[in-house]
Amino acid sequence: MTPHEAGGAVLYNAMRGSVYYVRDPLAARVHDLLHNRHGLISADEDDPASLVPSLLQRGLIVPDGYDERSDAKEIRDERVARTDRLELILMPTEACNFRCTYCYEDFALGRMLSGVREGVRSLVRHRHEQHDLKSLAISWFGGEPLVAFDVIEELSGFFGEFAAEAGIDYRSGMTTNGYLLTQDVAARCVELGIRQFQITLDGPRHTHDESRPLMGGGSTFDDIIANIRGLARSDLDFSALLRTNFSPSNVGSVPELLAELGEITAADPRFSVIFRPVGQWGGANDIQIETCSGRDAELAKLSLYRDAQDHDLAGGDTRTLRPGGSVCYAANPWSFLIRPNGIVNKCTVALRDAQNMVGRLTPDGDLHLNDGLMKLWTENDETHDTGCQSCFFRPSCQGAHCPLVRIQDGVRPCPPQKVWIGPHLQTYADLQREAASRG
Repeated sequence: MTPHEAGGAVLYNAMRGSVYYVRDPLAARVHDLLHNRHGLISADEDDPASLVPSLLQRGLIVPDGYDERSDAKEIRDERVARTDRLELILMPTEACNFRCTYCYEDFALGRMLSGVREGVRSLVRHRHEQHDLKSLAISWFGGEPLVAFDVIEELSGFFGEFAAEAGIDYRSGMTTNGYLLTQDVAARCVELGIRQFQITLDGPRHTHDESRPLMGGGSTFDDIIANIRGLARSDLDFSALLRTNFSPSNVGSVPELLAELGEITAADPRFSVIFRPVGQWGGANDIQIETCSGRDAELAKLSLYRDAQDHDLAGGDTRTLRPGGSVCYAANPWSFLIRPNGIVNKCTVALRDAQNMVGRLTPDGDLHLNDGLMKLWTENDETHDTGCQSCFFRPSCQGAHCPLVRIQDGVRPCPPQKVWIGPHLQTYADLQREAASRG
């Protein structure tokens, strides 16, 4: 429960992912109810003004004897124990047509080898045979994946056909710089089942082109915007997450980009936005990168979400408050990054960290996983951290927001939305109320 700067209070329950704004003077009554820690609350069902049913529905109070910690543990255990789901992050190439100033990759590996592609197909077949696969999620990553679009077409054709024959729920998405995502390419992607796109634009033209130029130099902004316009004008079935990486140098100009995107997308529900602070992610230019971190970064991000809503652009971050919503993909035992040479990683950052190289895929579909390294990523969480076990945010991040931080730094990786929960709750409550008022 956190006070709202405009009065009243915002309540949050991580087990339900519920955010509930209560006006004054009801906020004082709710405060008294929720701080009645040593007694029981009884509801007068005949009293229409009773707050108890609303609080109970949102999980803010629970029936006497209900063990929330046991349920939180079960959420984590069920996620880790799944064998019917497979998530593959595939790098058809590590080559890229951009040279972003903050990039951490070295572009050393080219197209995915034919033996690795065969290994991917064999892996999917074996998982279905051995574990009755129910869900297959494919994420295309790079480098820039569209540089090797023929590899994407080859494997996507297999995924779609195999999933249809086997009755597997198949979903696919792509992280792309958007430069090659023309109308024809986008239509072909959707035809292949690739229906989620993440596209990065670092502010309007003058800031974007400075941080995300072409290899060899040159503007990229106008081509990406043209491709987004093409998506917006199409009747394709897709969702596009438009991402902005912000720093002290470009954050002030991001609202200008949002105004342009709002005009292009015109409240199209297929589009949403996210914002992330630029970090020193291990690239050659790290020492020169100006970063935004801590409370300043979170307040800037939340302010941008308010600006986005003013232009009818939905934010894509509310899931982080829900159960499992802040768990890193690398913490899932059923999630793997397959590089073009067959090396199996867990994380898309720190690609060459030895502890991130957990196996190697062979043409027969065997991942040859190192069990010890796998446990660093999948069991290094709330299971052994009493601080996480007693945390209000436990259902959302499960101590697994960033396994890489635990591995490299040996510290608890609390997500920023938990550390700065007050501003987050105020912002999301306001966005909910404004959206409801618009109908």
